[in-house]
Amino acid sequence: MAEVRWTFPPVTLGPPRTAGPAIAPPAPVQIETHGFVLRSLVPGDVTARFVQWINAPAMRAGLNLPPLGLDAAQLQRFIGTFDGRHNHLIGIFEKGLLIGFYTIDVNLTHKVGAITAGIGEIGYERRRVYWYTIDALLDHFFVYRDLDKIVARVLASNRAMLFNFVDNSRFFFEAKLRQECIGQDGERQDVLVFAAFREGERPKGTSFAT
Repeated sequence: MAEVRWTFPPVTLGPPRTAGPAIAPPAPVQIETHGFVLRSLVPGDVTARFVQWINAPAMRAGLNLPPLGLDAAQLQRFIGTFDGRHNHLIGIFEKGLLIGFYTIDVNLTHKVGAITAGIGEIGYERRRVYWYTIDALLDHFFVYRDLDKIVARVLASNRAMLFNFVDNSRFFFEAKLRQECIGQDGERQDVLVFAAFREGERPKGTSFAT
C-alpha cells in the first residue's frame, strides 16, 4: 500500500435503508501522499485559474468533451452536484495549488467505480502526478468506500493518458472497444478499458503497451 495518511475513520456500510431518518452525509475524501493532497472539492475551491484550465481545449480533448464555457458560478454549481457517495470530484493539490482532479462515479449495488482524471495546471503534465497519487486513491476507495473494482476508459488516441497504464501493476488491460464513441474530429474512436481490483495485482501475462 502506498505511503499515505487518511484523516478520518473507515466508513462502515450497513444493509440498505428504505425508510427512516435521512442518512448523514459521507465523510469527504482527504488523503496525503507523496507531497500531494487529494480531497473532495467544494464550491469555495473555484478560482479564476481553475475556471481557465477546466475550459481549456487540452482538457476537453483528453476527456472528449464539447466546449464547456463554464463561468465561476456554473463551476461552483457543478461541484455541488457531487454527493460524495454516488459520485466524487476529488482535487489534486500541491502546496495548496489545485493542479488537477479525479472523478469517480460509483455503482453502490455492484461496488464498482468508473474513474476519470485530468491535469490542468501548466507545468504538471510531465511530472508523473498520477503515478504518485493513484495508489493511495485506489487503496482509499477499496478500504474506506467498500469498492471491489475501479474501471478507467481511455480514448485510444489519448497517448499521454495511456502512458500511465504501461507496466502498471494496479490496472490491467481488459478490452478494446472498437469505434465506441465519436471524437472531437467527428471520427469514431476506439476506447481502451483498464481495471483495478481490491484483491490482487495484474494477472500474469496481461499487460499493455502503446
